[in-house]
Amino acid sequence: MTTTGGETHASDENTLVRVENLSMKFPIRGQGLFARTTGYVHAVNDVSFSIRRGEVLGLVGESGCGKTTLGRCIVRSCQPTGGHIYYRDGDSVVDLARLSTRQLRPYQQRIRVIFQDPFSSLNPRMTILQIVGDPLTASGLASGSELEDRVAAMLRKVGLSPAHMRRYPHAFSGGERQRINIARALIVEPELVIADEAVSALDVSVRAQILNLLRDLQDEFDLTYLFISHDMSVVESICNRVAVMYLGRIVELAKTEQLYTKPRHPYTEALFSAVPRPDPRLRGTGRRIRLSDNFPDPANPPSGCFFHTRCRYADEERCRSQRPELRRIDGDRLAACHHTEKLSLEGVTVPAKNT
Repeated sequence: MTTTGGETHASDENTLVRVENLSMKFPIRGQGLFARTTGYVHAVNDVSFSIRRGEVLGLVGESGCGKTTLGRCIVRSCQPTGGHIYYRDGDSVVDLARLSTRQLRPYQQRIRVIFQDPFSSLNPRMTILQIVGDPLTASGLASGSELEDRVAAMLRKVGLSPAHMRRYPHAFSGGERQRINIARALIVEPELVIADEAVSALDVSVRAQILNLLRDLQDEFDLTYLFISHDMSVVESICNRVAVMYLGRIVELAKTEQLYTKPRHPYTEALFSAVPRPDPRLRGTGRRIRLSDNFPDPANPPSGCFFHTRCRYADEERCRSQRPELRRIDGDRLAACHHTEKLSLEGVTVPAKNT
C-alpha cells in the first residue's frame, strides 16, 4: 500500500476512487483561422485525494476554483491532461484517465452526475419516461415494458408519481425537476454520484427536502457522493469530510466537524467568515475577513503559495518562493500552509446550548 499527500492509495479496499496528481488545463488561443496556442488555463493543478466507499466528500471553494472541472474529469466528460483516477473495480484497480471511450462505457454506469440547474439540464422535448429511461436505453439494459416498470419504480423512490411520466419538464416545479435529475442519475444503479451544486438553484425549503432525499437514497442504494458546493452550511449538514479548493489545488482536507471547529488554512477561515449567522445571538460576534481583490490569473499562477497574494498571514520570502505541499497535520487531516502549526484560526461559531 502506498501513500501520496498523506492519503492512502486506491489499493485500500475502503477507497472507491483515488485521484492522484490530476491536472486539467485548457488552451488559450489567439485570433484568426490559424491561431496559435498562447498559453493555458490551469483549472485543476496537481490534485490528489481519495473518496472512501459509502462516504459523502464535500468539495468547496470560490467560483472559478476548479470544482466543477474536477468533477467532470472524474466522470470523464473532460479528458485530464495529467495524473490518474484510480477506481476500485472488485479486487482490481482501474485508471479511468487512461481508458478509451469504448473501455470507459461500463464505468459510466457506475459514476453518474446530478447537475446544478434543474431547468436547463432536462430536454424540454422529451417526456419524463424518455429522460429517466435514456441511460437504460443507451446502455442496452432495458426496453419496452421493462424500461417503463423500472422508470416507474425509480420515480416512486424520488417522491414522484409514475402517473406523470408522460408529461414534459415544463409541467414540473424546480424541486420536482431536480428529483427527475436524481432519478436519471440513479436509474442504472451507480456506485459513485457526483452532485455538482445539486441544490444551489433551489429555494431553501425545497433544498432541505432534496438533501434529505439524497441521504435516504444513499442508505438505500449504498451510494458514495462527491458533493460539490459553494454553500458551507449545506456542506456541513451532509458531508463526512470536506476538501477545500483554491485556484485549482486542494489546500485543506479534514473531517467536517474538525474543519468547521478549527480550520488549519487561512483560505478556509476566510470562507467561514462569510457564512451568514441566522441566530441573532451570534450577529456581530464574528470577524468578516475580506480577501484582497488581487485574484491570481489561472493562466499565470503566482510562485510559491497560490494564496499568498490574498493571505494576511503570508511572509515576504517563504510564502512567495516555496509552494507548500498538502501534508498530514494530525490524524487524517491535511493542509497546505507553511504556518499552519502556529496559526490559531477561527471556525464557524456554535452557540452554547441552554442548560
